[in-house]
Amino acid sequence: MPAFRYDAVNATGQPSSGTLDAMDRGEAIRKLARRGLQPHSVKATDTGTKKPAAVKNIAAAKSKSAAAIESGIPVTLKRGQVIQFTEELSDLLAAGLQLEQALHSMESRSVTLTKRLAVFLREKVRDGVPFSQALHQASPSFGELYCNLVAAGEASGSLTNILKRQARYLNAMDSVRAKVSAALIYPAFIIVSGIALALVFSMYLLPKLTTLIESTHGQVPVLAQWILVVSNIIKAWWWLILGFIILAFVTVKILMQNKSNLKTWHRVQLDAAVFGPVLRTRFEVQFLETLGNLLKNGLPLNRALELVKRSTVNLYLREGLGKVEAQVADGAALSRSLEKAGIARPLMLDMIRVGEQTGDMAGALEKAGERFDRELSRTLDRVTALIQPVIIVVMAVLVGTMAWMMINVVYGTLSSLRKH
Repeated sequence: MPAFRYDAVNATGQPSSGTLDAMDRGEAIRKLARRGLQPHSVKATDTGTKKPAAVKNIAAAKSKSAAAIESGIPVTLKRGQVIQFTEELSDLLAAGLQLEQALHSMESRSVTLTKRLAVFLREKVRDGVPFSQALHQASPSFGELYCNLVAAGEASGSLTNILKRQARYLNAMDSVRAKVSAALIYPAFIIVSGIALALVFSMYLLPKLTTLIESTHGQVPVLAQWILVVSNIIKAWWWLILGFIILAFVTVKILMQNKSNLKTWHRVQLDAAVFGPVLRTRFEVQFLETLGNLLKNGLPLNRALELVKRSTVNLYLREGLGKVEAQVADGAALSRSLEKAGIARPLMLDMIRVGEQTGDMAGALEKAGERFDRELSRTLDRVTALIQPVIIVVMAVLVGTMAWMMINVVYGTLSSLRKH
């Protein structure tokens, strides 16, 4: 019978290693699970042993089963489904179940997508594939940061805590997106209504009023003449305008594929008057919470900074974090490195210095993350309160101008009719 060398952790997070005999890797994984061990490496030590025909048949049957499972993989999950999957799995692990048992329990879910995902992940885990790699293979919706955090949890024996924190983080980010979306619903409705009103007025009402004025030999207002010129151009050359818009969109998309151009655009976004502070605060919340999470689970600062950098979408900030990572590797303090990179505000630097002085960096980062999260909520509230009145004023000016033009045109028409 083949022998397998394993490295695992027990329920308390203590490392354990050794060898055991099993028919295949899946059976070795199950034996370790019965012992209360969570493996993160299982390798055969007797690769030259010839397998009997029965074992080959079992392996062939398993490969067919795996192929059937993988037929619908990878799957695309919505944010809510990722959050639900993470919360359910963390609850099952917190209840004392091993990873394979927790996934087996999730196979009974009525949601087909969740069931298929759990079956695939359990099959991979039974074959000795690390859970983080299985997640990466199962769905692109589990991003790089998610998979890296799971890998850290497997290595440190704190997968349950990692998943709980990740669920809280995903819920927080989803709440931010929901606030922004809710804040833009009313302004979007006003803008669409205003554009529709402008089109109806310029394309339909104004030409009829102009025809009436000209029939009475009246003078069409100058502003109405300009709008008519624009309206006629749009009617005659709408296909060319549409083609130009499409060409401009494609050109911008191609330009944004260049990292240098994209980095410049990301820098411009951070310096924007209204949305810049929101983007910066959101980055600070993600940086503080993620780095504190990783440090609390035993990762060294350099490795944690690398994972945070890889999870940062903004290329300008990612480049700055690369400089911070290099300086920290040379022995510089984190606060000093962030200050030199110019990607952190003074308040954030002061809170990181507190962690460096007290020796509890993870705790200081978590507290700072909570504080900046509250600041992000306040910033979003201010932006929401500012956006709506600005758009209302703009739309009021636009609608007022149209109303003034219509009244002016109608009054001019009536005056011409009276004269004739």
